[in-house]
Amino acid sequence: MLRVELVTGFDHLYESGAVDARKLHAQAVKLTEQKEIVYLDALASVLPASKHVCISSVDSLFKRYEAGFGPIKDFLLGLKLISNQNGVVIKIRVNIFVFAFLAHAKNLDLMFHTEIAAMHKSRFLSWQNAIHNLVLFESKGRKITCEQKVLVKPYLKLRKILERDSTRNELALLALLTFSCPMHEKEILKVLGGSDSGLKALLFTLLDTGVVTISCGLVTIEQMYIPIAVFFVRAKLGVDLIQLSQRWV
Repeated sequence: MLRVELVTGFDHLYESGAVDARKLHAQAVKLTEQKEIVYLDALASVLPASKHVCISSVDSLFKRYEAGFGPIKDFLLGLKLISNQNGVVIKIRVNIFVFAFLAHAKNLDLMFHTEIAAMHKSRFLSWQNAIHNLVLFESKGRKITCEQKVLVKPYLKLRKILERDSTRNELALLALLTFSCPMHEKEILKVLGGSDSGLKALLFTLLDTGVVTISCGLVTIEQMYIPIAVFFVRAKLGVDLIQLSQRWV
């Protein structure tokens, strides 16, 4: 059985004791090239010999503007077939926004049983409430509640940047990091184009707000400020990640 556990944030990418999906996929692809076997057989041969397997970093296989849907779709469908055929219990954790994007693009949710732990459900609902309060703060001047006052300063900093027409790349990067996974700078350059110095300047601007940060060499959204990023992605691009993900909470 393949279990897909939906999580909030990206802490699961760094959990110890889990098998790295990127390494498994790379090993399977290498085997298909060396031995001329199909991907499913190659993936089955590189999986750990255990009846219970936990896999991390599945989100990292999805590079919307680079490799596209192919790798993550092949990987997940391959795991499902292997688990069904061999009686292996495979658990993977996927960020809920990444899964929602994939579900609406490729209907992957129809193929997998999903679950969400109480902690992640609670965090999701708190994000939903925070975004609602930001809407009231922006549109009606309502005060932000005490527990969410920490959002005000970075929100105002980011709003000052994004309200200008010349900040298309800043918005594009914010959206990319919100419904994709944390990325290395060289990966961001492949998506946005431009020069290394231009990206450095772009990152400097966003890092100054505190909403975007660099962790473990990866550019990502600071977890406590995810509601701010989601708010601006909806306001500026019309992509409502909370609404897209609501059905699984």
